[in-house]
Amino acid sequence: MAEEKELTEEAKKQRRKREKAAAKDAALGVEKFTVEVAGVFKPDLKRVMAAHGINNQQEVYQLLLMNLIAADFETQANMLRCVTTPFVVSEKVSRLIEAAGMKSLADDPPEPDDEVEKPETTAAPDQVRMGPSPC
Repeated sequence: MAEEKELTEEAKKQRRKREKAAAKDAALGVEKFTVEVAGVFKPDLKRVMAAHGINNQQEVYQLLLMNLIAADFETQANMLRCVTTPFVVSEKVSRLIEAAGMKSLADDPPEPDDEVEKPETTAAPDQVRMGPSPC
C-alpha cells in the first residue's frame, strides 16, 4: 500500500481502468495473440483490406482463423498450402541477370580449384517460365 500513496490520482485511475479491462477480457476469453509477418506483405494486406471494407488488421486475422477452423480437413490443407504465383522472366531480365553474374565473376575471380561453367552462347528463349517455389 505504500506505493499506492505515491501514485497520483490519474495513475490510480489508469490502473483501475487497465485492471477492469483485463478482468473483462478474461471473462470473455480474450487473449493477446501476436502475429509477426514480413513487411513486404503490408501493401498487399492494405489493398485487400480496402477492397473488402476492413479497417482493422485484427479483424483480418480473426476472419482468417475462423474460416480456417470452420473448414473441413481438405479445405484446411488447401488453405495452409503455400501458394506462390508463377512468374515469367523476360529475355531482357535474363540477360541483365547473366551480365550481373559475369560482372560478379570478373570483380571477384574464382579460386583456381573452383568449378565455374561459363555459357558458350546464350540462345535464351523469349521467356523463361518460373513455376511456384516450394515453401
